[in-house]
Amino acid sequence: MGVFNRIFVRRFFVENIGFFLILFYFLFGVVNASNLLYYHMGLMEGFLTGNSFLALVLVLWLLYNFKCIGFVIKTLQLPQYSFLYDTMTCMAARERKTLWWRLHFRMYLPVFIYGGIAAVLGICKQYFVPAAIILVFNMAMCIWPVWLYEKKLWQPDVFFFATRFSRWLNKLFIKPPVLYFYYELFTAFPRKIFTTKIWSAAVLWLTFFLMGQSDFYDVRALQLGMIVSVLLHTQLMIHHRAFDEIYLPFMLNLPMSTWRHYSRVVGIYALMLAPEAIMLFFQSAGHFTLFPLFTCIVTGISMLILFRVLLYFPRMNAEVHLRWILVISFVMLFMILGDVTWWAILGLHVLAAGIFFRKFWAYEPWLESE
Repeated sequence: MGVFNRIFVRRFFVENIGFFLILFYFLFGVVNASNLLYYHMGLMEGFLTGNSFLALVLVLWLLYNFKCIGFVIKTLQLPQYSFLYDTMTCMAARERKTLWWRLHFRMYLPVFIYGGIAAVLGICKQYFVPAAIILVFNMAMCIWPVWLYEKKLWQPDVFFFATRFSRWLNKLFIKPPVLYFYYELFTAFPRKIFTTKIWSAAVLWLTFFLMGQSDFYDVRALQLGMIVSVLLHTQLMIHHRAFDEIYLPFMLNLPMSTWRHYSRVVGIYALMLAPEAIMLFFQSAGHFTLFPLFTCIVTGISMLILFRVLLYFPRMNAEVHLRWILVISFVMLFMILGDVTWWAILGLHVLAAGIFFRKFWAYEPWLESE
């Protein structure tokens, strides 16, 4: 049990320490210590007496449960923990399910404790139905993931949230190369792509909100919001490079020209900003014409393409890559403020194409030495 506890539970809390620090700050740090008890009692009584509030709390607890489940599934998919399949399948079924339950319960324990206290308070206040709902819900959150872990253990090729429908779709629909990386993201790293898109949408919404507060809609301010959105998407590029290195070396032997390989990179990052383009179109109705919006989207796509091809340079690790990203973003910002955006876009494409055509065929994966 100690080994499994270190692999799953301890790593879960260590890797998510930032999340728990932020949560601790909002739950305990924003309230005066003398009022802390009354604050949480009022909070608990609020969702015990309000159905909508209770539904929101249950949804948040469910999302936390998905976070725990996702961590376990991702751990099982890591190459260094492949021995878990041989080890755990040799255990008796009852012993293994009990182990899964204990591991998941320890990760879910913060919510279970808070929910348990809320349920006791509900019983003391005679809110029996909400208290019963909370108890049953939290017990279910600790039990049903065991079935999912068992399924993953006996079907290791099935990714998290993969269904028979996705397998049927894979047989029916032949994905073009531009969609290979997106399939990898939505199957292996769903939280990463969804979190990136949520933060990107929040940045663009905040940009329009601030422009609306001052009643001054300037395309340069919109471009600034797009640059921040692009910077948020750069965290996906390391995954893209790893995906190309591991799964797509066979494409180098296909009769494909360098232009087709380059067009695949362009298509990937054009599709990546498609949700932002749709959001800009609806948010800017009556404030911007189509040409400024088109310029803004093309700027974002051009920056993403250049940031990606920079990874074809040898010894370009994440730290060095981030430095170049920040330098290029500052230069791009000053060029936008100087009303030479299209010259900047042209420069980005010329530079990106030059790097790609020179480095693509000579690129070799580089392993950073310890």
